[in-house]
Amino acid sequence: MAEELKLPLEGLRLIDLCDEKGVYCTKIFADLGADVIKVEKPGGDATRNIGPFKDDDSHPEKSLFFAYNNTNKKSITLNLNSADGQDIFKKLVRRSDTVMETGSPGYMASLGLDYSSLSKLNPELVMTSITGFGQTGPHRDFKSSDIVSFAMGGLMYQTGDADMPPLLAGGLQTYYVSSLFAAVATLTALYSRDATGQGQHVDVSIQECIATLLEVMCFYLYAGRLHRRRGARHLMAIPSDNYPCKDGYWSICVGPHSAVWVRLVAWMLNDGIDVGELANPEYEVGSKRWPVIDTKIDPIIKEWSRQYTKARIFDEGQRNDVAVAPVSTAKDVAEDPHLDARGFFEEVSHPVIGTAKYPGVPWRLPKGHMTRPAPLIGEHNREVYQALGLSNEDLIILKGAGVI
Repeated sequence: MAEELKLPLEGLRLIDLCDEKGVYCTKIFADLGADVIKVEKPGGDATRNIGPFKDDDSHPEKSLFFAYNNTNKKSITLNLNSADGQDIFKKLVRRSDTVMETGSPGYMASLGLDYSSLSKLNPELVMTSITGFGQTGPHRDFKSSDIVSFAMGGLMYQTGDADMPPLLAGGLQTYYVSSLFAAVATLTALYSRDATGQGQHVDVSIQECIATLLEVMCFYLYAGRLHRRRGARHLMAIPSDNYPCKDGYWSICVGPHSAVWVRLVAWMLNDGIDVGELANPEYEVGSKRWPVIDTKIDPIIKEWSRQYTKARIFDEGQRNDVAVAPVSTAKDVAEDPHLDARGFFEEVSHPVIGTAKYPGVPWRLPKGHMTRPAPLIGEHNREVYQALGLSNEDLIILKGAGVI
């Protein structure tokens, strides 16, 4: 009889002490089958106050941010500032594989719950800390945020138009990027633990996560060249930009290779566009196109593309073997027939929010993945605490004392 398929991380227990900086990281583990226990302060975690909210009602159980980033997790309430709360937490650590936290450097140590202390209780423990600047260095105690990390990581200087101030990308992007890096590092540490029997502390700096994304860094480190913002243009691609069309914008990125440029010019010619001297062979060389991008190439492309919709340009681009893309709005993504065919969006039923469509996971596995809604505040107190040996009477006393 064939063995039943399991999710990759089934059997792994992770304690989630993350705010918005790492909440997506722990979601990845939960979606892959790990038993993720979110530890919230009595009354609910602060991330439940992050909007948008269902029906614009700022109720802690109606945060759509929380609902999305906490699917498949369990919730317990626990006051880590109390001695009883710390003792209960230590019991939980003894039965867990991973602790993931986003407190300021030194915060966990002030509670006696840092890696040095917890590893004595569980030598195989992997603990991951996600902070703005990391656990060491002159900035370790500095306050940080998404905009701070985006700016100090160097990505903000590259974002926007050359004649305008630097811009911040929308949607807490630094936190999602650092969550991905933290997930990879944590899984690597767990792999090492399985081989050696020894856990370790994973120190994730959000600033460093963003700095690793800087494609222009090599130009400065190796050639001393500082590149400024170029809007949607790429350093090595001509043309590469977002261009207007009938119903929004579309994007193209033609590399230095001649073949794509030749196909783009032929496409415009077939559409009756007078490309003039751009059809000359000399412009097949990328370096020859840079000097005329603003005066000749961009005006012709804009004139040509304004007659089409995003969908038409995308379809025609495929037929002409030129990689172009519609600049999708949230509505476009939600109604994308390709994503629909792959089952990317899923309906999840939440006891307070109701049934809603959620973005799914960006991978496909034979077993699939879990689709349990985000937990209510302390929804799993009884399940988790009774497994630790606490009785109903204990829970009543602890709740009265403000411990849970």
